[in-house]
Amino acid sequence: MNQEYFEKISDMLKKAQEPMQSIAELNVKTLQSYSYIKPEEFSKITKPNEMLETQLAMAIDNGHKALDYMQKSFQIIEKAMLDFSAQTKADMK
Repeated sequence: MNQEYFEKISDMLKKAQEPMQSIAELNVKTLQSYSYIKPEEFSKITKPNEMLETQLAMAIDNGHKALDYMQKSFQIIEKAMLDFSAQTKADMK
């Protein structure tokens, strides 16, 4: 009985770890994809409006990446919750 109990707990923890791993990978990919102004780009900017345009373009691009991140993270969480509820239903029967 104890061995079976520990195996079930171990399986449950492994399944709970999968979405966390996916979200961690998504975090890294998203942070690496964000745009930023490189120091050498500052020397190319001659007018204040160019700086503003560059920053605005980056803000919009990073905003889209943040929205994509939110969508993907919600999909990961949704899948995990659906799997968990299906497993709970199967265990109840």
